[in-house]
Amino acid sequence: MENFPPLRWTPWRVGKVPLLEVFSVRNGVRHLLGAGAGLAATPLIAAGFLGHAHLAPEWLALGTLAATMAFAGVLAGSRISPLASALPGLVFTGLGAAAQAGMPSLVPVLLPRAYVESYLTLLGTWALPMGCLLLAASLFPSRWRAAVRAEPPSPVREEEEEAPAPPPLPKRIPSRY
Repeated sequence: MENFPPLRWTPWRVGKVPLLEVFSVRNGVRHLLGAGAGLAATPLIAAGFLGHAHLAPEWLALGTLAATMAFAGVLAGSRISPLASALPGLVFTGLGAAAQAGMPSLVPVLLPRAYVESYLTLLGTWALPMGCLLLAASLFPSRWRAAVRAEPPSPVREEEEEAPAPPPLPKRIPSRY
């Protein structure tokens, strides 16, 4: 068995690796984590929009709506994978567009009777604007690219080329006066 030196942790380094390098992820992993966040966020956003205003005090429904909007804003942020906003955006845009087009909905079949009215209200009001907002946030090409790693500064050359010296002045000619 090989003996490895013990891993030393300092606030700025883990072993020989800088701390920020430990927490940085590659682009594929970032998109995979973003897809998982998007799948988990879809039902959370839907539940946050319901608010059950008829069952809760008005301030609680308003607080739930504000928290839901803040959560959607985090998903639309630029440092998270665009899949985190694209997946819920596709779901809400599709459901909202289907509700606006008058297509029959599977909501009454899939949900218990107590929740059907709330979800139908969600589909008719908040689903389409929220879906469009989340889809628009994921369209920027800069969100799909990996973060540019800072290149180490180029070493300073000790023998840099110096500017050529000006030619010497001519010898002074004595004046007659």
